[in-house]
Amino acid sequence: MLKRLAHVTLYVHDCEEALRFYTEKLGFEKRMDSRMDDGSRWLTVGLPGQEIEIVLHDPTHWHREEVAQEMLRQVGKNPMWVWETDDFGSTYETLRQRGVKFVSEPSEVMYGIEVIFEDLYGNRFLLLQPVFL
Repeated sequence: MLKRLAHVTLYVHDCEEALRFYTEKLGFEKRMDSRMDDGSRWLTVGLPGQEIEIVLHDPTHWHREEVAQEMLRQVGKNPMWVWETDDFGSTYETLRQRGVKFVSEPSEVMYGIEVIFEDLYGNRFLLLQPVFL
């Protein structure tokens, strides 16, 4: 049976710029960084204290040209993920000061406080401080 979700993948145009964004702006840590002889790279990041890893995947070295181009057309089109925080104000201000692009204003909703932000490719994420009903 299924045990746990271990990895999720984001297609990226450039592993180095994606790594800088996720570590320097969002506070992730680099977990794995393995380079193969053919130029491909297995690069993952994760939040400190959390098991799940995000694979920052540039498909150009991993796949046939037509498959890689199709994957690259998906860059920035990931479904929205929700990131939770216990201190919305501090987290929002830290991310804003680091240059993270917010596409909405913080708002109070019935389930907490939320705001939408984007990564460097346009993937949207929800920052949420939930209230438990």
